[in-house]
Amino acid sequence: MNDPEIPTKSEPTTRLSRRAALAGGAALGIIPIAGWQLSARARQEATPAGASRVPGHDPAGTTHDHVATPTAGPARTPIADPLAYGFVQGAELSEPEVRQSKDGLLETTLTASMGLTTVAGMPVTALTFDGLMPGPTLRLNAGDTLKVTFDNQLDQMTNLHTHGFHVSPGGNSDNIFVTIDPGATFAYQYDLPTNHPPGTYWYHPHHHGLTNPQVGMGLAGVILQDGIVDLVPGLASYPTKLLAIQALQFDTDGVVLPGSLRTDPMHLVNGQWQPVIRIAPGEIQRWQIANITAGNVYQIALENHVLTQIAADANPFDSPHEQPEFLLGPGERADVLVQGSAIPGTYQLRHLMWGMGSQFTPDLVLATVIVEGAPVTSDPIPELLAPFEDLRLTQPDRQREIVFQTVENAENPYLIDGRPFDEHRVDQRVPLNAMEEWVIYNTSEEWHPFHIHVNDFQVVAIDGEPYTAHSYDDTFLIPAHGSFTMRSRFLDFTGKYVYHCHILFHEDHSMMGVVEVVDE
Repeated sequence: MNDPEIPTKSEPTTRLSRRAALAGGAALGIIPIAGWQLSARARQEATPAGASRVPGHDPAGTTHDHVATPTAGPARTPIADPLAYGFVQGAELSEPEVRQSKDGLLETTLTASMGLTTVAGMPVTALTFDGLMPGPTLRLNAGDTLKVTFDNQLDQMTNLHTHGFHVSPGGNSDNIFVTIDPGATFAYQYDLPTNHPPGTYWYHPHHHGLTNPQVGMGLAGVILQDGIVDLVPGLASYPTKLLAIQALQFDTDGVVLPGSLRTDPMHLVNGQWQPVIRIAPGEIQRWQIANITAGNVYQIALENHVLTQIAADANPFDSPHEQPEFLLGPGERADVLVQGSAIPGTYQLRHLMWGMGSQFTPDLVLATVIVEGAPVTSDPIPELLAPFEDLRLTQPDRQREIVFQTVENAENPYLIDGRPFDEHRVDQRVPLNAMEEWVIYNTSEEWHPFHIHVNDFQVVAIDGEPYTAHSYDDTFLIPAHGSFTMRSRFLDFTGKYVYHCHILFHEDHSMMGVVEVVDE
């Protein structure tokens, strides 16, 4: 099926009718100011019983050595012209610092803090991991163990989520119910299965009520798992590039702005503003593109080029999929092959106008691609990639219906099944090893990216019409006043984890539910 009216990351989109994205400033809704200004003590007292807590300094005290979070006072003036301010436009693409596993182990420390970093060649103040924007890239292999000592030097509680990992949701693994107090450290350990899919993952905070501001002001980084060339040797000769997209704006003092004060965010690639990517005529490169924003949707196209997608959300496709453009919602990742045009010149990698109402965003440039040099004869793109189990061929053990909805003027405007998030309530109890079919409805005017932790899913229908997926996903956009149907096997791990809207403002304001996998 190839319906141009259904934008997904594996199908092309008709720009005239299905454009939706998150606008800048208040419409984008990146930062809930009330949540950001709420004192750490108040947040601590509000933490539900039963949540794991890592003790630290007195959250309300002033003697601990933390960089204070800037307030969102009305006097802060957004930078209207980044070029006039001094931001560098069009520098050569560079990639974040890489931390590589060795002998099956990657052991590292990540320090979350508000402090100086460099964005587009300029010193600015933002939330970072280890002073880097984006955070360091963690590089692993299937079967590896990742140990992270998380050092919280924020003046707020936080934690860490490895987006897309199929690992335990409990203990000190991918447990988003952990709370790390200001000044405290916490030792995470993620044990990747030996069959863990290769591809592009990412990491970010996931403390309920604070996820959106912390990610939206810079706390995010990419995880790369090698191994796709072991599955598809024909891809081995292609050079790879990482493109991690963030959306940030700063005030005239160079301090990152919360979403409510943003007027026109800079859309950054690897912390750079419209960087230059070079490719030879005929050369094929593999780009690993990650949308690590708090809530932006991008409709990505490269001028006068076809994009051949080979993976989504760290799941290799069964076959390459050529498309002129593709949709990348917040949290989603896409691996694409790009072949340099036979005609040397300058081409723009763009986000194309998309959306209606509050989710409208105009066209904008993400990067400049320069095709130059002697022509290159690249190895042909393989016709077949990595097969996956087609869950359409199996009868589900159970069917469920889940409704994402917004309620105007309500205390909790963003709901799932008419209820606000409650971490003590189990919304879906699923037997271990079950294969279930869920229909995810969206009754609102906005598109909502559905994300579930731990177990990926296969989309089998959109708006009730059969859909042929090329792989599994962990995040997928629900059309406004529409639906999609997915099937998933709940494998390997018991315990509680969450599904939610990955517009993180919506997640922080209760558009989230709890699933518990039980061994019956």
